[in-house]
Amino acid sequence: MVRFQINQDRSLRKWCLRHMTEKARAWVTVAGFGGHIKATRTTLTVRKKNEERRYEIRDVGHLIVVGGHTIHTSAVIALLRGGASISVFDADGRPAGQLTPPGRGDPAAELRNAQNRAFGHTYALTFAEKAMNERLLAIERYGHASGWDLLYEGELEFLHRSREEYQFLIKMDELRRLHQMNTDMYYEVMGRTLPAGLGFQRRKKRPHTDPINTMLSFGYAVLYSAANVAVVAAGLDPDHGVFKEGPGGLVYDIIDGFKPTMVDEPVFALARTGLREEEYETGNGRCILSECLTSRLLPVLHRTVREERIAAVVRDLAHSLATGKTFSPVY
Repeated sequence: MVRFQINQDRSLRKWCLRHMTEKARAWVTVAGFGGHIKATRTTLTVRKKNEERRYEIRDVGHLIVVGGHTIHTSAVIALLRGGASISVFDADGRPAGQLTPPGRGDPAAELRNAQNRAFGHTYALTFAEKAMNERLLAIERYGHASGWDLLYEGELEFLHRSREEYQFLIKMDELRRLHQMNTDMYYEVMGRTLPAGLGFQRRKKRPHTDPINTMLSFGYAVLYSAANVAVVAAGLDPDHGVFKEGPGGLVYDIIDGFKPTMVDEPVFALARTGLREEEYETGNGRCILSECLTSRLLPVLHRTVREERIAAVVRDLAHSLATGKTFSPVY
């Protein structure tokens, strides 16, 4: 048993060194349809529509292919020989397979073992603090740009003090309750910046009866898909969250801090410009967005949901779990 544990620890240390090298190299994501991916021994070329991007093979740590594209075997060979992994997903973000360089063993299994051992209160606190920081910044950005009438007296100070209490909460349930209360308060504050006729007062569970909650859920689904691809590609278990529980828990942990800038702000901005009555239906106890409204919203989300920023947080998390170093993501 002792010999097995020593060998296991050595294997993880070797994997950590490889992972540290990959962390310092770029993750290249090719999404959508119609891309052409090829390579020489030194250069990876990605052509999509009229755009062509080139990367030095030595600078690529992971190629993530989502949707329908043409990939030449020259790219596969050059990347694997260069020490990069390749992950393939269908258009809906479901994993189809992964290629890893020879000698890697099963890096996903090793990382998930580290995830099972190391995940705990410290990681949950980091996710909660980062997410609340982003929500406070979103409130303050709106206040500086459009005035502070959205806030009742002492409300912002209360949120800041409440945020500072996170670090003193030892029990996970207490941290979850306080974070949920602050998140609910954030949505109530931002709801005051929207036209009253849209019926949004706070974030609610499905089925939604107003267009704002419906658009937010639509945007969060786009964000979730992007983050899930990065999590699976990294070899992490998407269902093993630390702050959020249940299926997709880790993905929800990761995207919580991205919601204010990548989804909330563009949805709220679109709503402030005005929604026409024909752009959504609110009958039968639920709201349904028209194709016209989703076609307005989706291009905005494609601009604001930044896969490279999400991938950077996922890489930082995997690196922290593999090496034991502090998890300090930048949202």
